[in-house]
Amino acid sequence: MSTPISRRQLMWGAAGLGAVQAADRPRPNILWLMADEYRYDVMHCAGHPMVRTPNLDRLAKEGVRFATTYTVSPVCSPSRASAFSGRYAHVHGVTTNQVPAHNGEIFLPSILKHYGYHTAISGKLHFVPRRFDFGFDQFWSFSAEGPTPEIGYMAFLKNKYGSPAKFPIVKGTCPWPDDELGRDVGVFKHDPKDFETEWIADRALDYLRSRKGNAQPWFLYTSFLRPHSPSVLPKKYFDMYDPAKVPVYPLPANAHEMRAAARNRQKRHVIDDPEMERVMTAKYFGNVTNVDDNVGRILDELDKLGMMDNTIILFSADHGNMLGEKAKWFKGVQYEGSARIPLLWREPKAAASNKGRVETKVIENTDLTPTLLDAVGIPIPQGVQGRSFLKLARGKDPEWKDRCFSHLRAGMLRTSQWKLIDNGGDGSGDYELYDMRNDPHEERNLAAHPKHKDMVADYAGQLKRWLADKPEPIKVPGMATPAYAFISDKERKELLGAAPKDDQ
Repeated sequence: MSTPISRRQLMWGAAGLGAVQAADRPRPNILWLMADEYRYDVMHCAGHPMVRTPNLDRLAKEGVRFATTYTVSPVCSPSRASAFSGRYAHVHGVTTNQVPAHNGEIFLPSILKHYGYHTAISGKLHFVPRRFDFGFDQFWSFSAEGPTPEIGYMAFLKNKYGSPAKFPIVKGTCPWPDDELGRDVGVFKHDPKDFETEWIADRALDYLRSRKGNAQPWFLYTSFLRPHSPSVLPKKYFDMYDPAKVPVYPLPANAHEMRAAARNRQKRHVIDDPEMERVMTAKYFGNVTNVDDNVGRILDELDKLGMMDNTIILFSADHGNMLGEKAKWFKGVQYEGSARIPLLWREPKAAASNKGRVETKVIENTDLTPTLLDAVGIPIPQGVQGRSFLKLARGKDPEWKDRCFSHLRAGMLRTSQWKLIDNGGDGSGDYELYDMRNDPHEERNLAAHPKHKDMVADYAGQLKRWLADKPEPIKVPGMATPAYAFISDKERKELLGAAPKDDQ
């Protein structure tokens, strides 16, 4: 059991309070909105010419949009574990999907619970072992995660429709039923109100209503699977964007050869059909707007319940989707479409950031947990590697690091101007270097240019030293060790044996 929480602990701490906040005001609530596989640039507020995102635009207008944010490992589980721990993937041990963290690793919900928060999740977590609650008091999963899978989305579909199928498709609506990538396209078979995104938002609304009138602060992690594949969605959103009009990336001349050379499930990561690219991009946009509409439902409920003025809202993603750039689909690479993510930050009115400001300094998703802790006055524990961007959000931080490290097979170092990709992941010399100010689409690899020889060597050395730095697990004084923080060698071996080999 955790140590009892005193009244004083339940109040804002000086670090997150600021001069504008009364000393006895309770800690604010936290709403973390997560979207899966969401590109950094697919929002109207980020300049997208077509996609409609009025509710995310509202958050950007009322808070800060961090325009240069990266995941420290561009695939689901490693990215999420980094966001929830403030630690890099090679440190916490979740280096690919369905891999457990090293023993001793703890996550944000447990820390918040220790300091008096009630915690809940609606949607996707993607941690193993699946039986654990990972610090959540209330657990509504999109699949069979957590201690209560019987109230998850898969159970809901099975109970209502007699089918456990994750993504039931109206027969005949998929143009490419035999293709590894294209067979995921189709119209959702059931009542649109029962689509997964709506269901996740419904559970968030249930939770918010249950907290009305309760003085205990809450943390709600609403984690949408979309716009992640498959490209299945209700007909309204399926038809929302005309494939003939959507902007797409030109496929390279050797796209057919690239896909032919890909093995097994890796063929799903390569696209060589322009029509398929247009159709799937249109469905991706439809899923983006579907998520945005449900974000709007949640924001409206916060307003209705009178919670908006005491709730921190964070919107982020675990990684992006290449959407045909360089003939690539999905994620798992260090190019911008995969590794760069959206980040919106809105504080309560009592401690408002500069509204509508766009911050261009480089942020890592390891910075999310320390920022949330800082913002609510909870000490940032020893072992957290990320940094709080609270000062940056509020206008200025002259000492900000302004760089990102990332690793997933390939390593990446991103500064305010340059990006080095180490394709070997170990300093073996297969490098790409891009001038991101003058070449934002990463079209001109400058790594072999003699002019940049010293820069490449310097950045490669920084990557190597970064990978060698492995601090001990997080320490929170007085906090009991969560059950999920230790698993047996036998179970760990079984989980590692079952982990996918292609990061999907």
